[in-house]
Amino acid sequence: MTMAGCLIACHLRASPKETAMDLRVLQSYRLAIGLAQGLFLFGLQQAFANQIWPATNAHLFASLLMAGFFVPLIAISGLGNLRQRTLAIWLAVATLICVGLASYSIYRMPIFGVAPPTRVWPLVSSQFVVCLAALLFIADNLVVAGDADRRWIARYPTLFDASWKHGVQAALALLFVSVLWGILFLGAQLFALIKIVWVGRVIAQPLFWIPVTAVGVAYALHVADSRARIVNGARTLVLVLLSWLLPVMTLLAAGFILTIPFTGLDVLWNTKRATAILLTAAGVLVFLINAAYQDGEDETARLLRYCRAAAAIVLLPIVALASYALMLRVNQYGWTPDRVIAAALAVVAACYALGYAAAIARTGLSLRWLEPVNVGTAFVIILLFLTLLTPLADPARISVNSQLARLEAGIVTPEKFDYNFLRVKTGRYGADALDAMAKQAYGPVAADNAERVRRSPFAAARPSWPPPPPAEKRLANITMVLPKGAEFPASLIQQDWSNDPKRFSLPRCLIADAKCEAALVDIDGDGTDEVLLVTVTGGSAVALKRRDDRWQIEGTLSNAFCHGFRDGFGKGEITLAEPKYKDIQVGSQRVVIQESCPPRPPAGPTIQGRVR
Repeated sequence: MTMAGCLIACHLRASPKETAMDLRVLQSYRLAIGLAQGLFLFGLQQAFANQIWPATNAHLFASLLMAGFFVPLIAISGLGNLRQRTLAIWLAVATLICVGLASYSIYRMPIFGVAPPTRVWPLVSSQFVVCLAALLFIADNLVVAGDADRRWIARYPTLFDASWKHGVQAALALLFVSVLWGILFLGAQLFALIKIVWVGRVIAQPLFWIPVTAVGVAYALHVADSRARIVNGARTLVLVLLSWLLPVMTLLAAGFILTIPFTGLDVLWNTKRATAILLTAAGVLVFLINAAYQDGEDETARLLRYCRAAAAIVLLPIVALASYALMLRVNQYGWTPDRVIAAALAVVAACYALGYAAAIARTGLSLRWLEPVNVGTAFVIILLFLTLLTPLADPARISVNSQLARLEAGIVTPEKFDYNFLRVKTGRYGADALDAMAKQAYGPVAADNAERVRRSPFAAARPSWPPPPPAEKRLANITMVLPKGAEFPASLIQQDWSNDPKRFSLPRCLIADAKCEAALVDIDGDGTDEVLLVTVTGGSAVALKRRDDRWQIEGTLSNAFCHGFRDGFGKGEITLAEPKYKDIQVGSQRVVIQESCPPRPPAGPTIQGRVR
């Protein structure tokens, strides 16, 4: 045996053990990333619940939330599949994409410059999250496949394998986490049957469910990645099943197209949802065509080859009808954010339809030109999403410009102009337009129009939170715990906080219908009591002091989320204590040492008697 042969043989004998060790190390790294992601998201959740930094800065919070959600998933997927340098560059680019797009999503929603958000999803809309997820998923597949082939644009079979592998991994991870939580909830119900309720309370705590979910996703992704043969088998089975749905969908779509000459288009337009349904049908056809084509290397049944060609032909009139229906709506009513997004989807569908038609013309039933069409359209999708999520083609900006142009041209009169649309659905651009409309001319009825803007109950110059409840109601929501029976300062309720720079830290009871508990304590020893105000349900906890006839937020109460704080505060168990550590002066800034929460007392089983 030659020396080369000996080296190869030695490598083959050693490779199973080395591979197993590599998988164990890889699993550790991925689980560590999942745990770090869970703890990071838990920290963001706590900051949001208590309205403390970074949740008090909407731009920063949204950026951290999106980066903390998506970037670790890219890292878990890339480990073992990307070279270290490629992975580092891609993670940096993905982080910049998440931070930049999330920050802009906040910029275009000025409502969060007025008052603190009370829920996460208005902060980052579900539409934004879906677009960002699709953009990163497509880009990640292009990066992984390109790195595997050591090419800027990978071969189509490599791209096909990467995209379907990631898709199956995501589906398996979702299934695994769903089953995991089903089991945990079932276990909690079992303990509840014997009146042990602390198990259910533990799994409902964010400190438990957020990290457990993140680690569960990381483990599922690792197992799916390390069991490539199983994933490939599942993928093959799914594709075979889906490919035989193509004849059904093709028959239905062809029947629809052939029936239209007998029914006319008016019936279609009168549905008011033709564009959405037609684009959905086009998307299903594209998906099933690719499921039947797969990577182009396997021999396909003759029936499926004919169905692929027929589906590609039917796709063209369906996309044309969808585009025409959208054009009619735009001509009638102008652009709206939904129509801008529909137009972007129509562009994508047109790329597929025209490309597949060219593929049939050039390559016949083999449909070989489908491969460059799919790759090229992937780049088109990335470009479209980037423009939609930035000022370049922001749906809100385009919609506002369209509606103002219709008003200026006299197509719509001031009496029928939808001021509420600008206020509610177009964010900063609509608010700025309303400001301008109230101050200057738009069209031949400028004076009348400006007056309508000022008088319209739906056209506030700047979006704002709903007006607070009456002062009496807000005052009734506040319970004085110390001294018992003392009166809460009415001036604190009546004060306008809209322009206060620290308004994001306010307990909700001052500006909304929420319950709070308050205590009057002289915390600085000047002989005048300050107000400690704590949201009952777990929100902000602050200290307020009156200076020059105006109340100011002195600061937030640290560790207000620790175990036992709210119970003790509600009972009025509040005393002043000397600081354990002296303050530290660093330059012109004084800093304090903030201790972490003490450990919870051990939880034992609780037995509750039945109330009859």
